[in-house]
Amino acid sequence: MGRRGGRASQSLTRLVLETYGRVCWLQLPGCTGIATTKDHVIPHAAGGPDTLENMRPACKSCNSKRQDRVISGYGAAVIVVTGPPAAGKTTYVLQHARPTDVIIDMDRIARALMPLDPDSSHDYPEHVRHVAIAARKAAIRRATRLRERITVWLIHAIPQPDDLAEYRALGWRIETIDPGRAIVEQRARTMRPAAMMHHVERWYATHQDPEVSVAAMLATPQAPAAGGDW
Repeated sequence: MGRRGGRASQSLTRLVLETYGRVCWLQLPGCTGIATTKDHVIPHAAGGPDTLENMRPACKSCNSKRQDRVISGYGAAVIVVTGPPAAGKTTYVLQHARPTDVIIDMDRIARALMPLDPDSSHDYPEHVRHVAIAARKAAIRRATRLRERITVWLIHAIPQPDDLAEYRALGWRIETIDPGRAIVEQRARTMRPAAMMHHVERWYATHQDPEVSVAAMLATPQAPAAGGDW
């Protein structure tokens, strides 16, 4: 990520800009568009060499924001799974993940932090929720830097536009799970805390209600996976 100083590093930066131009290759949210630094395609922490072939021009903002997270095709693949509450995101991931993959799911993390399973899914004491949020952030930070050729499944129910723009710029795949509003509302009423309906309404206020979901097989209610994201 261009962390090495000295004349050799400065010379390599100049060579990268002369070779590839001054257009930032990352284009993350907040990008200035004008590259003044060099960025490792394969991060140095993941074994990427300090060579011209492994460098691309980047603006300071994008270089700092990317840090050493993987770009799609170089290390772990990242699939971001979005969708309204009770859509079946966790079930979808469990049906497609391989045994060596990594799954980052707020609900599963929170349940793992408690001595006993809560009476209802997605309903935890505030202190557990805060610890789970911190654990999720740490898991994302570590998993999105893996050099192993595995898949990281990141469940992010309602990402902000900047989040989506950043995921796409990094080449991460985005899967939207939505079997339709009628099914989601029925599941939320019977399988979620009452407050979850607010999040269902929030989702459909900003997303189209499709006739066919990305995961069409989830349109027919099934038995939810233990600790799942139905």
